[in-house]
Amino acid sequence: MSRARRTQAERRAATRAALLDAAVASLVQDGYAKLTTRGIAERAGVSQGTQQHHFASKSELVVEALRHANAQITADVVRRIDLGDLRDPARQEAVLDELWRVHTSPAFTAALEVWAAARTDAELRPHVRSLERDVTGSVDAALGELLGDRPRSGHLLGLLDVTLATIRGLAMLGTVVPQAELDRRFAAAKRHLLRTFEPASLGVSGR
Repeated sequence: MSRARRTQAERRAATRAALLDAAVASLVQDGYAKLTTRGIAERAGVSQGTQQHHFASKSELVVEALRHANAQITADVVRRIDLGDLRDPARQEAVLDELWRVHTSPAFTAALEVWAAARTDAELRPHVRSLERDVTGSVDAALGELLGDRPRSGHLLGLLDVTLATIRGLAMLGTVVPQAELDRRFAAAKRHLLRTFEPASLGVSGR
């Protein structure tokens, strides 16, 4: 049986996705300073004219690429993380390990490149600020989905914020510190973080 031909909308969506994936890969491999829209188009297997039809500028392309990557990561995290019972030490550790996996992924490396560039790039900065607000919103939405109807205590939200800050801080050292050393440092930090995951402070109680 022959495969049904894709619609124009499907082809357009596939081209857009290829460009966004290529932009993330280019950020990881080449860095923001060396990244070019021509190189991204070549990596995606499309003409530069096609790339320009989808994204008017380099800034727009890379920020949309990070937004695309963040959406994929958020969906993956929601699927993989279970906050059903944070009294379980094994589940607590699994959550921290999953957050570490996300922050040592190519998408996070790409984000670091863009965040650093935004400090001195006036055109890029407002795009990245908008992205940061979107990421914060998606994290909050993911937390809501993971917690379901359970109440969110202020302490729990604060604990998650400190946990994310710790993990992000360590992950940012990945540009200069070998991954094996980072993993060792995370393992040490994780032991301290796990001590804060106590039933009373998490707003959960035994049954």
